[in-house]
Amino acid sequence: MLAMQYSIPLPVNYDAALIRARVSARRALFDDHAGLVHKSFIYSEEDHIYAPFYVWRDVTEARNFLLDDLFAGVAETFSRQRVRSWIVLDMAYGNKDIKPAFARREIDPVAAENRVAHLRDQEKTTQTELLKNPNLYLHLTALDADRWEVMRYSLWADEATAAPPVTDVYQTYGVLHVSEP
Repeated sequence: MLAMQYSIPLPVNYDAALIRARVSARRALFDDHAGLVHKSFIYSEEDHIYAPFYVWRDVTEARNFLLDDLFAGVAETFSRQRVRSWIVLDMAYGNKDIKPAFARREIDPVAAENRVAHLRDQEKTTQTELLKNPNLYLHLTALDADRWEVMRYSLWADEATAAPPVTDVYQTYGVLHVSEP
């Protein structure tokens, strides 16, 4: 699987209702999109960033999205943004009965002496513990092998019940909608 995210910085005076209306109008296009494992429509009102997060079954599906009309619509509306991508190491669902309202993306460097297989095992242990929290909807760990960074992405019922971040480099968002097959 491949995770992708682009972040669209919006003007401070941008009306958040416009983002909510866009999500409402476009979410059905992703609810059963071929090759899409997960999409979070996420937005940070505090930082004025709209930053959809995707998980694709494979790189071909991710490529097809970047070449199709759906992504062209993003570029036409907001200009073409840089798209980050990560190789998914593990993804697991917690409590799928909740409606997530809070998302967090964390990024940590991978030390040169740390073997990637060992990193994956460490992250799996952490994820197993997190999945015991009934307020966790989804947790994902992924690797950026260009920058040698591990990325953790999680969706929670709300910010108050989310586990604390494990790093000091993170971004938080409100969840507007989740699309999954």
